Amino acid sequence: MKLEDCTWQEVADYLKTDKRLIVPVGTCEQHGPHLPLNTDTLVAEKVADILSLETKILVAPTLNYGVNLPCDRKFAGTCSTTKELLAGFLNSILLWWREQGFTQFFLLSAHGDPFHIEALQTIDLAAVHVLELYAFDMTALLEKQHGPKHACEAETSVLLYLYPEKVKKQAMQDFETPFEEFKPYLMHEKTESIKGSPGNQGYPSYASAEKGRKLFARMMHHALAWLQQGWES
Repeated sequence: MKLEDCTWQEVADYLKTDKRLIVPVGTCEQHGPHLPLNTDTLVAEKVADILSLETKILVAPTLNYGVNLPCDRKFAGTCSTTKELLAGFLNSILLWWREQGFTQFFLLSAHGDPFHIEALQTIDLAAVHVLELYAFDMTALLEKQHGPKHACEAETSVLLYLYPEKVKKQAMQDFETPFEEFKPYLMHEKTESIKGSPGNQGYPSYASAEKGRKLFARMMHHALAWLQQGWES
């Protein structure tokens, strides 16, 4: 159920029996030469839609911009905001909804930038629950990686399962920067481009739709458990 498809009277009727709202937060971020810029947005919206079907909770319009690595500035189309602006913007829109009667907000993100997640977690309102969708143990489900990276074996597998038509298989390039070398970029301390990087970090050539099916099933299980916990808190 989408908030944007409702009239204001329908939302008022919803609030008589349910005061929860799911808010997907996406990005406009390069995902290597093989995945679209809205990869994180697609995943967050898909999870939000399924959660809504399972729970009948309304889903707010997606926020399509987040906080990205400064070193990705050279990749055409990528667009970022700051941690402070993202937190402030979300705080302002949630405040409007809270004043109308919503009391619990469930923010979904498929983007692991630490400053992006910090922005979501520092919203200055009570009853705001934040979930990073790839924050679950996927070790046994991957061949080449131990966890999620960027446009990698994990993310590419999920897109191959959900939206295979959006994956440019012939353009995949494996590329990995050792973590200690990558950490200053991750923490926004280094802003220059990573030499030789096609945009992704990890091994998309090892991705498959079957891995994506298993990863997405675990992601949904994780998300439903999180939603239930937040609902009862």
